Order: sequence, then structure tokens, then C-alpha cells
Amino acid sequence: MHMRDAEARDDRGSHRSSRNAILIEAPLASLRPTQMTVGMRSVTRKMRKVERRVGKRRKFEKLLLNRPIPAVCGPGGDFFIVDHHHFGMALCLAEVETAYVRVIEDISSLSRAAFWRRMEDAGRLYLYDEFGRRIQPALLPPSLHALRHDPYRDLAWEVREAEGFHKVSEPYAEFRWANFFRDHIAQSTIRRDPKEAVRQALKLCKSRMAARLPGYAH
Repeated sequence: MHMRDAEARDDRGSHRSSRNAILIEAPLASLRPTQMTVGMRSVTRKMRKVERRVGKRRKFEKLLLNRPIPAVCGPGGDFFIVDHHHFGMALCLAEVETAYVRVIEDISSLSRAAFWRRMEDAGRLYLYDEFGRRIQPALLPPSLHALRHDPYRDLAWEVREAEGFHKVSEPYAEFRWANFFRDHIAQSTIRRDPKEAVRQALKLCKSRMAARLPGYAH
């Protein structure tokens, strides 16, 4: 998708003012994830919603303007996105080429090592793979297309949709629920009977073990 040029431009993309914030139109292929995994069922559902709107130019641009992807400008001027990974990957799979980025901080002057330390200290990295194992920042995917599938991340999303817990603003909250379910529900159950996995997860949401998780609703 090619969107109309804005008045100002730099080497990272076109700029546009929206609600007193400067948004940058950037190639989706250039955006750097700050997590290793997504839930592909969630991505697929979002992709289908995108595909239904992509042919309606004005409505689709309004969608992108209303959902800018927050990012930190890091070493080399790269945009490291800190939220909306599922939406960004859905756009990629729908063959959309660009999206609006909202830069929340520019720390591009830092060395790469100092940048990773700053990002982790600020809670802007989720350094765990699809098996719940900790990884080094250098192993994060280089692009949205390289994000891996974590079935427990999908399970957490489905449980939240079923009101098992509340959506909260805390970064990576659903990953905490995903890891909680990982400890108590076999992955074979998710593969064999997804509805049963959701049923078990909803029961776990009401347990005392879940009381300290973000968005606990019982």
C-alpha cells in the first residue's frame, strides 16, 4: 500500500501530524520487534479484518491513523516497536507496505549494548521464546515476518476474549498469563482440543494462583 506523501520527510519515512502528535509513515519491513513471539490465531483474525478494509482507501488510512505503532528510535535510526506486534504482523501478511509509527523516545545516540540495557530497564523488552525460555536481545527477530508462534499466547488472548481476565495497560501482561497457562495446561491439549484448553484456562483464572497476575478478574 502506498499512502499519500506528507509535507515533511526524512530518511525514515513521511511525517504527519495527528492530534498534536507527529506520526511517521514507515515501511513495515523496517520495524524491529521487541518480543520473540505472537499468537498466530490472533494475527490471522486481525489480518482478515485488515483485508476487508484495505480496498477502502479513506477508511483504511483512518484505521492506520487511529492505530499508530508505538516505537523507540534506536541505534542506526531503526524503529523498535513496543506494542501492536500482532497488528503489525497482520498488516504484513495482508501485504500492506507501510504503517504509521508514533515515536515515544529517541535514544539512537546510545551504543547497542546501552540501548538494550535502557530498553530492558524501562520494561520495553520481552526476552522469552515460544517455550518460555529467556533469550538474549540479539536473538530477537529482525522483522515482523520473523516473529514465532506461541500457542500459549493465543490461549491467553482467547481467555481474555472470554473475559477470563481484564485487558490492562501493563506491558506484556498477556505473556504473563500465557506463561501461567504454560505451567498448568499441556500443549497437546491446546492442539487436540482448543475449547477444552480454554475451559481449563478459565478455571485457572479463578484460582488463588492467578490472583497476582495483571487483570485478575475474580
